[in-house]
Amino acid sequence: MITVEQALGIIRQNIPPAQFEKMALMESLGRVLVEDVFSDVDMPPFDKSAMDGYAVRSEDIQSPPVELEVLEIVPAGSMPTREVKPGKAIKIMTGAPVPRGADAVIMVEKTKYEPSTRTVRCLSTIKKNANICFKAEDINAGAKVISRDTKITPQVIGLLAAVGKDKAQVYKYPSVAIATTGDELVEINQKPNGAQIRNSNTYSLLSQLVNIGMPVTSLGIVRDNIEIMMEKVSAGLKSDMLILTGGVSMGDYDIVEDVLKKLGVRILFDQVAIKPGKPTVFGIGPKGQLVFGLPGNPVSAFVITEIFIKEALSLLCNDAGIKNRIIEAELAAPIASTSNRQQYLGARILQDGLVEPIDGHGSADILFLSRADALIIVPPDAPQLAVDSHVRVMVF
Repeated sequence: MITVEQALGIIRQNIPPAQFEKMALMESLGRVLVEDVFSDVDMPPFDKSAMDGYAVRSEDIQSPPVELEVLEIVPAGSMPTREVKPGKAIKIMTGAPVPRGADAVIMVEKTKYEPSTRTVRCLSTIKKNANICFKAEDINAGAKVISRDTKITPQVIGLLAAVGKDKAQVYKYPSVAIATTGDELVEINQKPNGAQIRNSNTYSLLSQLVNIGMPVTSLGIVRDNIEIMMEKVSAGLKSDMLILTGGVSMGDYDIVEDVLKKLGVRILFDQVAIKPGKPTVFGIGPKGQLVFGLPGNPVSAFVITEIFIKEALSLLCNDAGIKNRIIEAELAAPIASTSNRQQYLGARILQDGLVEPIDGHGSADILFLSRADALIIVPPDAPQLAVDSHVRVMVF
């Protein structure tokens, strides 16, 4: 049985080379750029007004109030046709080009326009260059504006649009297929009878992956039958990653590992010193596909997805943001029971840097899991942890 860090190391060593694709700008939101991006224009492309007001010669209004003749109005998107000479002004809107002769823009709030005389009274002094954004003061044409490996956020989308990138070269998301195994499973719109249970794992796993933007296909419920499972797993191996839940323990009907081997999957580990989730399987398919077999208990499947599958996906997409943050916090309640395996205990993040463990009833207790927004990481063979102990916490 290997440690959590050893399992993560094996996963990292077997990640295939990243793939790239070009996407329409809005579709690229949340992806990671493959390329450096350069500006094709100066920003601003000309000296422009930062305010609604009047373009003036600053030396003309050093002894306010001063009246100036208004030559014309220049809205954003239009070019001025007149030059500002002594005693003159041009009304100008935010974003409009500053006319020749002007060296400042006085805010409209500090003026009073006289329609009858087409003059403006300037009520305060102004410094040279005030309220002007100068050509290329933000970005020069040809300058690198975004580096490769940058995650595309709404702010980055705006910058890409400003430099004319209607498409972005990004790391490709892998295709993922999931299947849940077990004769005991029924669909969620059916009421279980006898020893049956509803198939909650599929929906939990789907939501974990969809929540981080992954394209996922569900293969549905797979019965504990060699022929049926061979067919479903073969279909799943057409994806870049296949995730199976259930059927990986030591019982007579736990046939997932045997089926994987028959289909050419090379198993790299099948037990990890982790609680919950000890009977976790990881292997490589005949065409380099990543294959995970997760325990069938819902809490175990959830935890293993957060730790191992998100690690693999983050490397495939070159996106560290897919992984959960690890923080330090103080315990708000003691942890009395530890294990010889590394534990991940459901918890709630409180205010003031505190974390509170949530009592559960084992790896099938989905009620307690629904109340958690973090996992407390307890090292193997740790002593009992008292209130105020410092612990590492994985935040969902």
